[in-house]
Amino acid sequence: MNSIKKIIYQYGIPALGHLFVCKNKYCNVIYYHDIVREGGHSYMQTNLLLFQQQMQYLIEQGYETLRFDDFEDDDLFRYRNKRVCIAFDDGWLSNHAEIFDWMKERGLKYNVFLAVGLIGNDERYLTWDLIREMHESGLCGFGTHTYSHTDLSHIDVAIFAEEVERADALFEKELGYTPKDFCYPYGRFTKESIQQLATKSNYRRIYLSTMSYSYPMGKVVVMGRNGISNDDAFCVFKNKVKGYFNIFTSLVQ
Repeated sequence: MNSIKKIIYQYGIPALGHLFVCKNKYCNVIYYHDIVREGGHSYMQTNLLLFQQQMQYLIEQGYETLRFDDFEDDDLFRYRNKRVCIAFDDGWLSNHAEIFDWMKERGLKYNVFLAVGLIGNDERYLTWDLIREMHESGLCGFGTHTYSHTDLSHIDVAIFAEEVERADALFEKELGYTPKDFCYPYGRFTKESIQQLATKSNYRRIYLSTMSYSYPMGKVVVMGRNGISNDDAFCVFKNKVKGYFNIFTSLVQ
């Protein structure tokens, strides 16, 4: 990113986002993937110390953190200054091993979208026992991320049965409730695929990986999210948390 684009990204976009903050109607969402002790890379791996610094900022600024279960309360689901939903994609083991106790000590709620078929079948990912511990603590919420983490930008009958219905059935078997939150793998989607999910599933919220405003579509709310990159300047993190980067997709389009 050249210097001019960097200045526009770090300062110009959030300045516009601040002017249009009233367009945020639903709780702002930020998301991560894996948390690592060494290094860190883009959106896929976040350094543990950096993550802790970001979470400490939320504490010091008085942010309220929510889990998906809280969204069943319409008032909590609304956008508010100093309110944020923290999410993790895929279900990496680090979502428990590296941060669970630390977040619990500080009362910071967070959520995980599970690539359900990987759970308990790959040592890099969570197990169902750990997930139950996390959920029963009252700290963590969970949603689905398909069964095998596949591209769902197009959904035919076979793919829907394998990747959505199968994931939901195993999720319900292991956790005892039907998932209400779904996130697209790779951030790939179409309006048609959202409509299919909205009409053929029990989801109430469908999450994208775009920095965009959330909006209702039929019986669901399509949720824009702000990915937190290990390379983000701290000022960018602060403005993503505030919802000022939700204007990004509108500007690009």
